[in-house]
Amino acid sequence: MRWSLPCGGLPDDHSSSHAHVRCAFSVPTQAYRLIGGLPLVTRHIKELYKLGVREFYLCGVVQVPLAIQSACVPVDARLNAVPCTQDEIPRRLRSLPEALGDVLFVRGDCLVDPRLLAELLTRISPHYLPAPQATAGTLPAAARLSHAQLDTWATAGLDQWLQSSPVLKPERLDDYSPSHRGSVPFYVRTVTTPIFENRFVFWLCNTRITPNQVTVFTGILGAYIALLFLHGWLRFGITLAYAVEVLDGVDGKLARTRLQTSRLGELEHVLDFFMEHAWYLTITIFLATSTNDTQWWWVGGGLMASDLLDNLLYYAGHIWLGKQLDELGPFDRSFRLIAGRCNIYAWMWLFVFWAGLPTYAFTAALAWAMVTVGVHSVRLAYHVRRRMAVA
Repeated sequence: MRWSLPCGGLPDDHSSSHAHVRCAFSVPTQAYRLIGGLPLVTRHIKELYKLGVREFYLCGVVQVPLAIQSACVPVDARLNAVPCTQDEIPRRLRSLPEALGDVLFVRGDCLVDPRLLAELLTRISPHYLPAPQATAGTLPAAARLSHAQLDTWATAGLDQWLQSSPVLKPERLDDYSPSHRGSVPFYVRTVTTPIFENRFVFWLCNTRITPNQVTVFTGILGAYIALLFLHGWLRFGITLAYAVEVLDGVDGKLARTRLQTSRLGELEHVLDFFMEHAWYLTITIFLATSTNDTQWWWVGGGLMASDLLDNLLYYAGHIWLGKQLDELGPFDRSFRLIAGRCNIYAWMWLFVFWAGLPTYAFTAALAWAMVTVGVHSVRLAYHVRRRMAVA
């Protein structure tokens, strides 16, 4: 079973605000099913750990299963086995020590979106999340229980507890949708993401390959492409560059799916910046030396300078306005579809390099980079002035 919301980021970190809440799982056989390369119950333990929960009770097992012990659960997460049947769960939970905090109950056979778990933890009064297509007498997918509700469940039964508790309704919550960044380009929505990225991530989830290894491999492949450009293998290099564009989205998705985020992943955008500029530089060197024309130093230098300036404009927008340039208005979201950046240039070059016209493609990239900088500069100034006028 699955409750989920559209893709997007998690709410702010709650690494210390829910340490008083204990989490109890029912652990049927389905709880060990691999989801994104992790046993389902382990996935929820890691997600709840990020939200600040430290005490976990596994109901229905005599000892903590080896599949959970070997899944790199944080060392300060306290796992406790609670031998009992499903009917005995409320009575056993009532008898647990340190009964000062609420209990977050999660069904081990339900995949619950971590944003919904966060919402249950942050609600002032306890709520419960019904399982999809649930019938009467069915355990909820997740619930935060006060001591009074736990007593009701243990003494009067499940139905009486559910009737007296408010329901968490996902459809009324903010869906955290990334649509504020604008429409996804057509080639990404129809080709790159569904055909390559998603399938590759699905395959990698069942291997030992880590997101950091994908990032390092992408960097090595990017350096090899730069060498190809330097020696004039433009067609082969730009074809491989598309593989880099795909891998650039794979490592992040794999890290989020496996819950394996790292410092290297946070610095990936820095690696991307230097890799892209290495491509611009090596193409410049090849064109300048093969044509004996120094104007290509100006073209390549202009492209790199424009890209750097555009990155600085994004940074300024984030500092001054608290948002990325793409988030500031409808025009900005639409312009993002075609704004100059490496993947746009790569698509231009893929066709024109194979047509044997690299000089035209490189010049066109410079022209579009300069247009992009001009548009972003005007839009940033416009939004800053509006913010100042309102203030």
